[in-house]
Amino acid sequence: MRVVTVLVACGSLVLGSAASAAAPPDDTEPFASLHCVRRAAVPVVQNVMEAKWSPDSSTLALVWFAQLPSARSVTGYREQEIVDTLDLRTGKLRPLGVGDEVDWSGTGAYASYWGPNADELRVATRNGEVVARLTPTIPRIVWVGDGMLFIEKNEIREWRDGAVRTVARIEDQRVPKYPRDDVYFSADGTRFTLTRYSLDGTLERYLGQTRTGTITPLEADGARYVEWAPAGAVLLVRYLDRIELRDLDGDARSVPLPSAGTVHGWAPDGRTLLLGRVSPTVPGGDAYDSFRVWDSKTEPALATLPNLLGARTFSPDGRFFVGVSRTGRDTTRLEVYRCGGTPDGARVDADAAARRARIEASGGRLVRPTSGEISQFLQGSHTGIDVATPIGEIVTADDDGTVTFVEWVAVGGDRVCVQHAGGLESCFYHTSAPLVTVGERVVRGQPVALIGMTGVTTGPHTHWETKLQGRIVDPLAR
Repeated sequence: MRVVTVLVACGSLVLGSAASAAAPPDDTEPFASLHCVRRAAVPVVQNVMEAKWSPDSSTLALVWFAQLPSARSVTGYREQEIVDTLDLRTGKLRPLGVGDEVDWSGTGAYASYWGPNADELRVATRNGEVVARLTPTIPRIVWVGDGMLFIEKNEIREWRDGAVRTVARIEDQRVPKYPRDDVYFSADGTRFTLTRYSLDGTLERYLGQTRTGTITPLEADGARYVEWAPAGAVLLVRYLDRIELRDLDGDARSVPLPSAGTVHGWAPDGRTLLLGRVSPTVPGGDAYDSFRVWDSKTEPALATLPNLLGARTFSPDGRFFVGVSRTGRDTTRLEVYRCGGTPDGARVDADAAARRARIEASGGRLVRPTSGEISQFLQGSHTGIDVATPIGEIVTADDDGTVTFVEWVAVGGDRVCVQHAGGLESCFYHTSAPLVTVGERVVRGQPVALIGMTGVTTGPHTHWETKLQGRIVDPLAR
């Protein structure tokens, strides 16, 4: 594979002529649709963890969590994930089921999600009728049209029209076993990555061919994070100092990261990379950030995006941008912004000041570091709180402070720690890539890392641990 280094002062890039942007809905200016500054009216949906657009951009599949009474929990409640769909044309919410990791089929005729016990993958129609129950042994799947590719034991399989067929078999020594191994398919389903996590902190990365099941080593020494683009078979490989985009049917290009705090995202075409910094998210929706776009045929253009948590994704037609904003120390709500025109109309959400005041008056200083649900509380030998969130989403500082550690530790994997005033320290474990450096001053809600699966984990999450003068304390009580 030939690697071409592209030096761009603005810090973003697009792959070749095949990566032209999706046509803006309201303007003919390239990337005009990337100015997303008008908040859309949508029903209040609290504590949204995942937001996936239907292919026609009309509907969002949402995973959110509710707090339910639980006699077995030390807090008296547990957080339960629920899947709904939201039709943006009518504003109607429709329940889909209990579970998470929702995905649309290529036509939007079906949605898949893991059921409440994570022991079966359900396929449902838009009206919620479950038409298939599958048992993949790797959580990640991909839809290609209305066919779903998944891995079960040593086989790559496809579900289509109610039937399952075997596509290929994986050689014995490479058969992935979750969560030691994590697998993601490319958007077109032709390839997949396999990341193998070791207890000594080393990572082994492999590239698989879906049609044959063959798996070979992926050359990415020193890479902290890999991700498939939302379209085609383009692989993003993130290092501490640069990002590479590898078109596996052509060339690869790299761009230096302009700063440690750079967050990456994708334009609506699913190929164009956006790079920028996200303002502190307390509360989200009270600031607008500039992201750089690089197109090989034009001058760099700016995207203007609200400082939201969570999914942070464009609709396929480029008309909307979705994420969540904070409504309290550990609560959020769904936000949808309209895109188009210029950034001149950007204005702070009308209730941002009131939401900030509620956070300040809540009696505590620490905010939940992600938009995820609590999957395990501080109890027994468990020294922190596990907050489950999709891989690659941002982890934010829970309070102002100074970064004291950015390092790998046994069991906890890659961690970022922040020292606060009054002898309080917070650490975020199992991260994939840091967004800060030791000695850096951070503020509450500032992105500090990306969610990962390093160390000993059962899935993507951050282990949120706090100490007061060296003693473990409950972050929910601080």
